[in-house]
Amino acid sequence: MQPAGDVQLGGLSLGDTRHVCALVDGPDEGWSLMRPFVLDGLRDGSRVLYLTESPTAFLERLPSSANTGQARTSGQLVVRSWSDSYLAGGRFRSSRAMRDLRRAIRDGASLGFGTTRIIGEMEWAQEGTPGVEELVRYESAVDAAFRRSPHAVVCVYDVRFHSASRIAAVLGAHQAAFVGGQLQRRDGRSGRPAARERILATASELFTKHGLRATGVDALIGKAEVAKATFYRHFPSKDDLIVAWLRDSRTRWLDDVRQRVEEEATSPDDVIPRFFSALIDWLSANDFRGCPYLNASAEIADRDHPAVKVIRSYLDEVQRYFADALTTARYRDASALAVELQSMIAGAIVLGVAHRTTAYALAAREGAARLLEGAARD
Repeated sequence: MQPAGDVQLGGLSLGDTRHVCALVDGPDEGWSLMRPFVLDGLRDGSRVLYLTESPTAFLERLPSSANTGQARTSGQLVVRSWSDSYLAGGRFRSSRAMRDLRRAIRDGASLGFGTTRIIGEMEWAQEGTPGVEELVRYESAVDAAFRRSPHAVVCVYDVRFHSASRIAAVLGAHQAAFVGGQLQRRDGRSGRPAARERILATASELFTKHGLRATGVDALIGKAEVAKATFYRHFPSKDDLIVAWLRDSRTRWLDDVRQRVEEEATSPDDVIPRFFSALIDWLSANDFRGCPYLNASAEIADRDHPAVKVIRSYLDEVQRYFADALTTARYRDASALAVELQSMIAGAIVLGVAHRTTAYALAAREGAARLLEGAARD
């Protein structure tokens, strides 16, 4: 299939804008705007991913001439509910949502679709929704990731469901807004994430994708769209940026895994099995790119590099997490068991990355169960 040509929204060309906040007043206005965007994408040979409250209601509103059955069978049209996307597991997580978007792009490419259009209805993002406080962080990450991208993401906000402060915040995290039939592009400064945030978001993307050594400062500066002086004002050297990246919440995978365990574990004995299950999902969702700390350690030959201390501190934190969990579950030799569990996890991650499979993590989970079954307890 050929890549889509000029992308239009509401009859207006998006140009090089690829992350748009569409403000609508009610479902009818939203549908009148998104219907041609979806159909044009299907006709142009793009893949379309639509995230909505009710996939059935969405499909019923498409015209029969769209031949949606064939599009769904081929994988060109994918419709997911909020509970299977933004709110999987009962809460919103920025890191998981970003991994889902990246995976959607990769899946589209593997099926032969040159471009993907992603549309998200955002009525779910209301006060009281678990994790909604991560919304602006997510939108900022999408904005950084899809800048200069051939793909397009449109986030549809029905103004009846969101406060003025939330609308203002999310508008600042989009390249453009579609309001009242007009496409309003952000200027070079207004509403943009701060330069330091853009640099860190770019580092998170490029370090993860290409590695530390292969990512040069010029590439970081260009993609983050900052001046060289601005870059060095925030990060005097690339080493300083590496340290900041390792400390950044986007890199700390343990936080997401730990939070999921805390939400799902039903008893102290359930913590370790839940941890392995969450790790398996994280490894797969992250496209088997592995642990940033283990990857960075493998690349940094200088043991005096400032990042080494951060890496060791983080790995110690993982080990302490296991030791505390095992102590709570009344295992006698919690510290030694924690070392064994961490060794299993590190091996599972490394082998999983090498073979692009969760099989080793699954085997590690079973091995951990056998280890703990035979361990002494008070």
